[in-house]
Amino acid sequence: MIRAWKGPEGFGRFWFAAVQIGLSGWMVQVGLFVTLVAVHSAAVMATVILLATLPALLLGPVVGAWLDQHDVPGLAATASIGQALLLPLIGLFLTHHVIVMTGLYALYNALGSAGMTARQQLRYRVTPPAQWADVNARLGSITGMTTIVGALLGGTVAIWGLMTLLILAAILRLLSSGLLASLVSLARARPVEHTPEPHRSFGHTVRDGFRALRDFPAASSVLVVGIAWGLIGGSYDVLLTDYGVRLLHGGGWGVSGLYVTDGAGVLLGTLVARWIRPRLRPHAYGLAYLLQGLFWTLFAVSHTWNIAIPWLLAMRMASGLIIAWDTTLLLETVPPQLHSRVYSLHNATYGTVGKLSLALTALLLAWAGPEGIAVAAGVGSMLVGTTWWVVIGRRWPPSGAPTTEASQLPQQIPSAAHEPSSPHAANPQPPSSCAS
Repeated sequence: MIRAWKGPEGFGRFWFAAVQIGLSGWMVQVGLFVTLVAVHSAAVMATVILLATLPALLLGPVVGAWLDQHDVPGLAATASIGQALLLPLIGLFLTHHVIVMTGLYALYNALGSAGMTARQQLRYRVTPPAQWADVNARLGSITGMTTIVGALLGGTVAIWGLMTLLILAAILRLLSSGLLASLVSLARARPVEHTPEPHRSFGHTVRDGFRALRDFPAASSVLVVGIAWGLIGGSYDVLLTDYGVRLLHGGGWGVSGLYVTDGAGVLLGTLVARWIRPRLRPHAYGLAYLLQGLFWTLFAVSHTWNIAIPWLLAMRMASGLIIAWDTTLLLETVPPQLHSRVYSLHNATYGTVGKLSLALTALLLAWAGPEGIAVAAGVGSMLVGTTWWVVIGRRWPPSGAPTTEASQLPQQIPSAAHEPSSPHAANPQPPSSCAS
């Protein structure tokens, strides 16, 4: 018998805001990248992506440290407003002032990085700890839906033009900011779930985030897995595009078909994740990395659509399990005072090594070819998942009881969703992330 799930107050507004942000992000990514290649070149697009994303990755840990010292529930809405205002300017300067456009796009991404961490803080402020894992998992399913719809909308840039697409994306951002702003009063009405830290220097606060990786090895293991997969799978979008256009001879519609399959797989994976018992999460998490690598390898050696599509669907279902539990496993052994720092570090390190992976892919494509790189990434994912489970996952602290690390910290509440009866976990991802 299916038991109805009653979400916390404000969950519906947060869910719709996340959907609008995801759709907007995909529309901007696809439309902007297609236009950069058409107006300039693929080399210019790669340079713009690198220069415009590195500042956001470097800023992430700093924003996380600041949010751990300050309760700022309105930052998520403010960041979305800022991004909405920048989008028309990005479209205006793209054709003849690409340097100015790159600077504006870098600011857009920096606000996006700050907004992502701020939404995580707001999410935990408006949700009782017993429902953190439930809410994370249900928000994780948004990744699949927005991949499908947002990528298709982004592909209409050839019909409607980039400026129309960016204005529509900006409207979605403004709507999401209104929903997030409506949650501020609810967040302020709820008591903070941990004892605030005494005021210290900002540099000391940032260093504490990095020390947490040493003091909380279970959480740092999840971060290391993210780094490993970022290095292995950071070239996912490049490889998928190459397969859709060239190896499978599908052209633009082929790429759209692969991304629709991608989104459907993630959506199914996050739905399955909610039915797996909490005590089995770490075991299934390691297994998901193993299956993700296996199915990606099988996809990589496929040369016909009827074989490639099922393997990609199965691969992204495994990714959906990882997406669903990533944040919960990352934060459940860390005290709340460190949540924003650890979360932002995870995003920053994964994104940074993903960019390094893109650079390595560009160097290795001529030598190994897309199939060789894709097979290497699949084997790497299998090794990452197996190693994590052998070293950490099979001895993961049982859900439902405070972890060893957290219990050693006096006067702190349990730091995660220790819900004995909850079958869910979570993490929605931004566009372009293959898994972790």
